[in-house]
Parts: sequence; C-alpha cells; structure tokens
Amino acid sequence: MNIPGFKGEIRTNEPMSRHTSYAIGGPVDILAAPSDRDDLHLLLREIRERKLPFFVLGGGTNLLVRDGGYRGVAVSLGRMRAIKVEREYHSVGGHYAVLLAEAGASLAGLLTFAADRGLTGLEFATGIPGTVGGAVCMNAGTADGEMGDVVDAVTMLGPEGGISIIDREQMGFGYRTASVPAGQVVVAASLVLRQGERDQIKERIRTLLKKRKERQPGGFPNAGSVFKNPQDESAGRLIEAAGLKSTRIGNAQVSEQHANFIVNLGKARASDVLQLMEIVQKTVLEKHGVPLEPEIRIIGED
Repeated sequence: MNIPGFKGEIRTNEPMSRHTSYAIGGPVDILAAPSDRDDLHLLLREIRERKLPFFVLGGGTNLLVRDGGYRGVAVSLGRMRAIKVEREYHSVGGHYAVLLAEAGASLAGLLTFAADRGLTGLEFATGIPGTVGGAVCMNAGTADGEMGDVVDAVTMLGPEGGISIIDREQMGFGYRTASVPAGQVVVAASLVLRQGERDQIKERIRTLLKKRKERQPGGFPNAGSVFKNPQDESAGRLIEAAGLKSTRIGNAQVSEQHANFIVNLGKARASDVLQLMEIVQKTVLEKHGVPLEPEIRIIGED
C-alpha cells in the first residue's frame, strides 16, 4: 500500500503475535502506523477507497487474533500518544484539571502523568494495560472505577475525515462497553481529574499495584480477564468453583492464580485458547447455569 504524503510506517504480512500481549496471532495483510491525525485521515481515505476491512489496534492487550490472521488493515495508533493539561478550573469540590490524551498513549503513562501533577480520579486504572483509545472503547475499569467515570469527551475521526467531539452522555458507557459508531476512530479523550495530594495518590497507586500483582498471574503472556463478570457475580469465582483452574488445551491454560485468566505457557495457538474458552463456558453453564460472555476481542480467521 503506497499512500502519497503518508509519514508513518506500513508493513505487509505482519505477524500479529508481535503486537498482542498474548503473543498469539496469524499475519495481518497490512499493518499501518500513522504519525498524526493527518496521516490517519490519509490512511482511512485509502482504506475507504479500496473498500478494505480494518480494525484499530491499541496495545493489543485485550485481543486474540485467530491463527489464520486478518485479511485487511490493522491501524496502529501507537505513534499518536501525546498527553497534556488542556485547562484547569475551580468548581464545587475543589480544583480540577482537564487532560487531553491521544488514543495511542498508554494508560499507565496517563496515570503517571496525572499522579506526577497531583491529580486524582484515575487510580482505578493502576495495573490495567493497554492504551487510552482501547480503554475508552471498552470502558476499561475495575471495582474501583472505570473510564466512563472520568472521561469528559471523546474526539473521533470519521471515514470521510471529519472530526467530531462526543460528550460523556453520548458515549453510552456501560459495563466494558461504549458507543463508538462504525467507521469512527477514537483519536483522543478529555478526562476531568481533581487536584489532590501527590504523595497520597502515589501511595494509593503503589497499594493497588501490589494487590493486583498478588491476585493476577505474571510471567506468562495473557490478555487479562477473558470473560465479563455476570451481574452480581465474579467470573473467576464461577470458573474456579467449576473446578477448571489449571485446565489446559495445548499450551493454553486456565491460570492457577486467577481462574478468569487464560495464559500462554509457550507457543500456544489461538485455537488452543478458543477451545479452552468453549470448555469454560460450557462447564460453567452446566454447573452454575450462568452464561459467560467474552471480554477479550476475537478477530481474524482460522
């Protein structure tokens, strides 16, 4: 793919195993990394004119690409990662700042940026991998909070090149979901955070990070929580109660530490993970009568 004026990088037949936290996935036909919004506009126009399917690749931390890869374009926003303080204001409850973060910025980097400036409200994101764009699109969060709690507005680029700014109410934030119209690409998000005590914020982050490391598996590639928590229930508890911890297909295994994680023990295939997911869903439904819905995104072909 040759795009006149495009300043970013384009690769062909790129293994997606290099771009996902699972270290799994067949090749994508084209991987394109625009340098800025102008680049992204050129890329989306080319995709539209060629009528190519595409998906936006964030940090690849919540993604499983099938072994046959993806016939189309992976749009990586990893080069669009600027973070800045857009404005500050006083209101009921104290002093606030509005941060503008580009979609490719890491969530960890955004948290550090906020903490260094004594801004509170984002601590729930401690230990959550991935990018701001991905976190917005799936309303990433924990029991302590979620992106929809702090996002004020989301900037999107449409297939025709138009920029739109969607406020929080229009984003339709729900449990691990948000309303992003088809063809639109999230390019930035504005977040409202309150001024707090820097030392207290950083101590809170250290405490949450320690707890997260104690509860969740490390050492093996994974994509975080595989299934959404059913209402008023924990997917991990249901899976563990069904006796599925350590269950293994090929080199994919239900984590011994946290049952809602499936880890790659080494050179696992997407088919291994998918078979294991089916076993987990079937067993939990049989034993508990509760259907489990995947939280990870699954794309590509076998």
